[in-house]
Amino acid sequence: MSQEQTAKRGCPGGHAVAVALAGDRLSDLPDGLLHTIMSFLPAPQVVQTSVLSRRWRDLWRSTPCISIEQRDFRITAGSQRHEREEKWRKLENFTTNFLLFHNNVASLDKFRIHTDSTLLRDMDRWLPRGFKYCPQVLEILISCSRPPIPFPHMGAGSCRLKRLHLHGLYLDSQFAELLCSGCPVLEDLELRSCNPDFQEFKSRTLKRLVIDCCDNFTGDLVVIRVPRVAYLRLGISPGCYSNGILIHESASLVKASIHLLCLGETFSLKHQRWLLGNLCNVPNLELSGFQTMAILVQESAEFPIFANLQTLSLEQCFLDKCDLNNKLDALGSFVQNAPCLEKITLQCCMFEVESEKEGQLVRKNIILQRQDQNTFQCLKLKFIEVVYEEDHDHQLVELLWGIGKRLPDASIKLTNFFMD
Repeated sequence: MSQEQTAKRGCPGGHAVAVALAGDRLSDLPDGLLHTIMSFLPAPQVVQTSVLSRRWRDLWRSTPCISIEQRDFRITAGSQRHEREEKWRKLENFTTNFLLFHNNVASLDKFRIHTDSTLLRDMDRWLPRGFKYCPQVLEILISCSRPPIPFPHMGAGSCRLKRLHLHGLYLDSQFAELLCSGCPVLEDLELRSCNPDFQEFKSRTLKRLVIDCCDNFTGDLVVIRVPRVAYLRLGISPGCYSNGILIHESASLVKASIHLLCLGETFSLKHQRWLLGNLCNVPNLELSGFQTMAILVQESAEFPIFANLQTLSLEQCFLDKCDLNNKLDALGSFVQNAPCLEKITLQCCMFEVESEKEGQLVRKNIILQRQDQNTFQCLKLKFIEVVYEEDHDHQLVELLWGIGKRLPDASIKLTNFFMD
């Protein structure tokens, strides 16, 4: 019988002894494996491992992952003021001491801080401390920060950086220089609710770029030069990028996702069409908020040929006041300019869902026209999915009829947005 089995069966504290023995075996693992285990723990628990045994006493000091999150200190908006302030003090003291006594002089795999703007006074000390370890992954997520916190200059701390995710920070012109020449191996950049005070994003190493809900301070034309990027997502807030966005060298793009959060109302038709022209080589395209006249192919305006486009997803597009026939013609003309297109997804497009108001007249019947309908050809298009919330005033029936008349070779699938 093993020592562990004897401990379990032969003494009242056998289970505790067995746990202790198991803990000893865990302590025999190499530092690298123990650090991997610790990387899945919240920072307070990482420090608490120091009481497990003498072997674990100083392991937390050299952990390659540092993650400080507000939620790990149970700070909630619903807490009473004195309780919340006490928890903030604990977070402040813990983070300051953790970074002060951490001694991984080689490098960090990951440095992450996720909190809100209450800690403005400490961030300018914490971030440079983390930068000096040259992390491979850096995530600084500051919610509800007004005004936004300035992003400190990284210096040599960016030499190993592969992933950079920022939320709620002010980015000055030196950040643009950092992207261009200070991050030689950066592949993944995600900026959300940030304030970039420059007009050119330039990097020869990026493969993934997300710019979402970022305010454009300069008001100038924004230029994106990322020749190796495979995935691009842009979320354009109301009133931003009033002079448009120009994307250079997009030949490497595999998927682009462009969301006009203003539903096209403050991002002009000219700039919508211009942006589409920059994406004519992409195989997979997601568009949200685009208007009818930006997509409608007209004799007086050139429209790009999407020679490689295979899948097209449209969400909340064509929600302007144009006639349904014009909206369907816009869809058809776009499809006709995409000879390799195989699948279209239309989610909540063409008409807005409006609850019936008291006294509102509802059509008792509709007339589905058989003649005078433009027909568009796309030889590889075989499948169209229409995702809807509800059918108000027979609009869905009219939409399906119009799609079937204009794109007769494709099968149509109807999906309820609220159904699994």
